[in-house]
Amino acid sequence: MSGTNPQQTKPDMSLEKEEKQSGDHQGLSTGAKVVKTIFLVSIWICLGLFLEITGPTQKDLKLRANLNYEDVSRAVSGRSIGFFIGAAIGGFLVDKLDPYCDLMLAVCLDLGGTATIIAPYAQSIGLMWFLFVMQGTFEGIINIAGQKLVLEIWQEKASSPMFLLHFGFGVGSFIVPQIANPFLAIPKPTPAAELSNITTLDPISTTAAPVTEYLRESRIEWAYLIVALITMGVSIVFYYYQFCGKWSRNTGVHKSKKESDDDTAILKIIDPATCADGKRLFGIQVLGLLFFFFFIATGGERVYGKFIRSFAIDKYNLDGDEASLLNSVFWISYAIGRFSGFVAARWISIRMILIIESTGALVSAILLNIFADDSSTGLWVLTQPMAFFIAPCFPSGVGWADFHIHLSGLGITFLLLGGALGGVCFMWIIGYFYEQYGPLYFLYIIQAYGIMLCVLAFILHFSTWGKGHRFKDEMKKEEVVEVNNIQLNFYKKSDQEKEQ
Repeated sequence: MSGTNPQQTKPDMSLEKEEKQSGDHQGLSTGAKVVKTIFLVSIWICLGLFLEITGPTQKDLKLRANLNYEDVSRAVSGRSIGFFIGAAIGGFLVDKLDPYCDLMLAVCLDLGGTATIIAPYAQSIGLMWFLFVMQGTFEGIINIAGQKLVLEIWQEKASSPMFLLHFGFGVGSFIVPQIANPFLAIPKPTPAAELSNITTLDPISTTAAPVTEYLRESRIEWAYLIVALITMGVSIVFYYYQFCGKWSRNTGVHKSKKESDDDTAILKIIDPATCADGKRLFGIQVLGLLFFFFFIATGGERVYGKFIRSFAIDKYNLDGDEASLLNSVFWISYAIGRFSGFVAARWISIRMILIIESTGALVSAILLNIFADDSSTGLWVLTQPMAFFIAPCFPSGVGWADFHIHLSGLGITFLLLGGALGGVCFMWIIGYFYEQYGPLYFLYIIQAYGIMLCVLAFILHFSTWGKGHRFKDEMKKEEVVEVNNIQLNFYKKSDQEKEQ
């Protein structure tokens, strides 16, 4: 009996190993992994371009559609609602159609680019909101498919590449204000003495309001077109990876269909125990805390990125070029922050990185409220550390999660749903308070964001204290498998000697 069982078990284990390698990127050389990671980073650069162009063009969107800040904020919040939708369906798509992740990326880039081209022509809040919902939906699918590819490619070494991936978003975000700036409207300076001569009657307040004249009319449709064409150009690479690449992932799609269907059974996919190696309560704890962490981290980041330019103009009367430069400098520091996370992750535990960046964000928010409420210099100086520390929060959250549990497509989906909901809530809140009570509420909301982010980071840290990490458990399992293989070979050899 001891000789029969090993002979029956060994082929199954070999088949399982072979299927695992055919379904992921383990066959890629290091050079090929690096090249594909670079192209994945270029996708995040495109996300930064077409998602953050609404920041520097916010005033122009408001002007062209005759909306106020609250209306524009609610329209832009459509991105977060779409992100919620994309994250919800993206997890199922990635888990069910894993070999087609490259195709998903390519199609979503093209569709996101199309929505971007149409957006500046929207003359109603409804249409504008719908287009941003579409952008967010494709962003959600891209996030899950792209991050899943990075986790597959690099396995336990994925922390640094994950930071590098999201570094691309910062790069695109600091480039886009400079792409948009030549096409933004420039108001004509009106001397105070002439305000009484250039007025119109406001039908609501029945008070005189100045008519704004422009040295240059808004032409932001050209900026949106440039961004969309860059995005669609990158999609070509991933069509190639899907259908023509040497390591095309669709070659094993029909392999072992029964086992694949069993592995992706709905109950198994949505069970937190699946992510946490059978520890259901631990899985619920980690995913629940991360949901709130992404809610806060994404929401606060959206507020700062979307409103920093408008705040600088409305509070300190900076001209459009200077405000656009401030917007770009914010995103430069943001990109540096994410690249620093990529470097730091090679030597510092992801647990400590999360504590450092959240504490830094809290301190920066406090200093902003002390020194930047009446000083444009304070805003310029303190925006940089704020951007630096909030930038790596999103990839750190993903890295922290993958450190403790196995992130499937739906696991990533759950985290992104928290971020999407946070984006909607924060944008609605800032839009209301900014319009009703003035620009200073921008700083107050950032302060609340810093406090909540830091508190949640410490809760995450101490709630998993002493739990170890999932790769340690997987290494132990691999050692057990090796021992079993040695025993199998021994039994097989013994049976052969007996037959002789």
